[in-house]
Formats: sequence, structure tokens, C-alpha cells
Amino acid sequence: MLVDGFNLLSRYYFATERRRALDPDVTVKGLLRKVDGWTNDFSHIAFFWDGPRESTHRFAIFPEYKATRTGLPEPLFDDYVKLRAALTERGIFQSELAGYEADDLMGAVATHFPGESYLYSSDRDLHQLLSDSVFQIVPKKGEEVLMNGTLFESLYGIKPLQFVDVKALQGDASDNIPGVRGIGPKTATILVQSYDTVEVLFDRLKHDQLLEAHRKFSKKLDGQEGVAKLSKQLSLIDIHAPIEMDWEAYRFGSHLF
Repeated sequence: MLVDGFNLLSRYYFATERRRALDPDVTVKGLLRKVDGWTNDFSHIAFFWDGPRESTHRFAIFPEYKATRTGLPEPLFDDYVKLRAALTERGIFQSELAGYEADDLMGAVATHFPGESYLYSSDRDLHQLLSDSVFQIVPKKGEEVLMNGTLFESLYGIKPLQFVDVKALQGDASDNIPGVRGIGPKTATILVQSYDTVEVLFDRLKHDQLLEAHRKFSKKLDGQEGVAKLSKQLSLIDIHAPIEMDWEAYRFGSHLF
């Protein structure tokens, strides 16, 4: 079980915000009950945290990346400190590395671990990692959806890794990834279904080889190869991030001994 720490903590924080006046620790208590439940089903559990945004390669190539995000509310930061301490007491492996986001570390572990990996996060960016051995548990209101490659393809009509190509074209306002102006999710998906990658798409555009049905998009795509490739680079999870390769370190409770 590979957990996107801030994603999970934020969900619990805002879900329990109204009860905070009665119990300042309500968020951490509820989250730890969730973690304790996982110890019955998973032998290896790890939490991953984002390194400083300014230290990442994404910020280096595009300083506006995630620039619209605001700082953590003080109570949420307090919960973060409490949660990390409580996870350490339980022997839960935690990882944070300057230069990388939690997604990168999760992706590197999931693609190298010699077994099934379950990514716990509502972040759709992680969909690109789905495979025969990598799954995503997506929490939604009142339920959790187990996303696998087959379900993803049936929902989106593309392969998991092509999710970054769609995002390269449509952009992502939540991460401040620009994309190509005027290209929305539907058009982006149609183009990726037809040309597989943004690299092939712009090569075909350059040589005036777009299919007749797609020539109407030529004007919007013209001159946008650079921003599309930049957006793809920002969206692509770095599965080569340096990680702990001693898998026993991820085993629940191993840090208690």
C-alpha cells in the first residue's frame, strides 16, 4: 500500500473540519483508524510526502508549476506533524526527497516492487502508472474505487500512459499546467486515440499529414508543440526517482525492531 500522504491528509482534514472545535485531533484519529485497518490486509505500507516545490525539476523548467496552490492552513500543518510522528510510532515507512513529489516516489516504488502495488490517492495523475501489477484505490464520497488498467481504458478510451499525452494537450488548471489553448478533454482524447502521442501528432501536423477529420484543429495546434511537450514533461511521473530498494524496509512494523 503506497499512500499519497498530503492527498489523504487533506481529504480527512476538510471532511472533519466542522468537528475540530470539539476535538482538535479528530483528523489524525480518523486517519489512523484507516491506517490501522490497512495493517490487516497489507504486509507493506508506506507514506510518501512531497519535497519542496521549488526543489523539483518541474519548477526548474516552469516556475509557474503549481503556483496557484496556497500554503497549508496552520491546523492542517499541525495535523501533518502529528500524523508523521504517529506513523513513525506505528512502524510505518515514510519517504520524502527534495527534488521529487510524492507521485514520483510512489511511481518508482510501484514499478520496481516485485509484487502488486496499490496506490491510495484521488490524484488522477497516478492513473498513468496502472498496469497488471499496479492498481489505484481512488477514494470518493462514501466509497473507494479500485482502478486498474482495464477499467481505465473502458472509462477513458486510451492506455494509462497516454494520460500524460491527453494532459499535455488539455492542460491542468489545478497544477497550473498550460496545455494547448482551445483544446479541451474531448478533443485531446480524440487526438491521442488517433496519433498515440503528442510527438507523433505534431510530427504529422508539421508534414501536413493530419487526418481529414482533424484538420480543423490545425490552427489551434500550430505553433504549440513547445507548450504541449513542456506540459507533458510536467505531467510525466519520474519512475526513476531514487528510492529505498530494500523491500523489507517497507514491511509494516519493521522500524520498530
